[in-house]
Amino acid sequence: MVTKKIEEVKSWSFSRYSDYKKCPLSFKLKHLDKIKEPPNAAMERGAEIHTLAENYLKGTITKLPPELKLFAPEFKELRTLVKKRTAGITVEDSWAFTNGWDATTWNDWVGCWVRIKLDCAHTVDDTTMVVIDWKTGKFRADKNEEYVEQLELYALAAMLLHPHITKVLPSLKYLDFGVTYPPVGAEPIVYTRADIPRLKKLWAARVKPMFNDKRFAPKPNNLCGFCFYGKAGAANGGPNLCKF
Repeated sequence: MVTKKIEEVKSWSFSRYSDYKKCPLSFKLKHLDKIKEPPNAAMERGAEIHTLAENYLKGTITKLPPELKLFAPEFKELRTLVKKRTAGITVEDSWAFTNGWDATTWNDWVGCWVRIKLDCAHTVDDTTMVVIDWKTGKFRADKNEEYVEQLELYALAAMLLHPHITKVLPSLKYLDFGVTYPPVGAEPIVYTRADIPRLKKLWAARVKPMFNDKRFAPKPNNLCGFCFYGKAGAANGGPNLCKF
């Protein structure tokens, strides 16, 4: 098995972190060697629906797309906030930080350490912010740990960017099934400024293996049968760079 010379990891995002956890080798091939998997139907659909959500909230399209109908009341309320230019409403933003968690720009190719794509955030009062990530596909209870990690990252970033915010309530919205995480009616997951030091330490520890890795060894798991870079992907034009 021959791959390109290993480059070191210089920055991350939640999707990169998730890819590394699944398999360091596929992470390397995708993000360091830049061997890109051709878009599939699910990826294209996800991107399309995110664009529909953005365009509806910003008023580029006037009628609520059917793909968003399961959250119709929420989308209409958010659209009103955007139309009124309500303070604290943000749609499709890009957040970026240095490794010291100082805010920087997305295209800071030297100093940017983490990049975070935001779907929507809004304040409910002077000190409380709600952060929302739109999802397509199914909610999976076995991915609870991953969901919590993503919420933690959103909450940390929101509090660092907005010093007046003392409480963040992040959530994931599954547009295809009308499912919210945490579930509607359940106790919300709340983060406060007291959580900032803990979350910083957590994320430093979580991404440290990715930054220190020099081997990027394959990690056989139940996703190998769908991997573009291994035997399964070879039948569909993949590079066949993994024995699994």
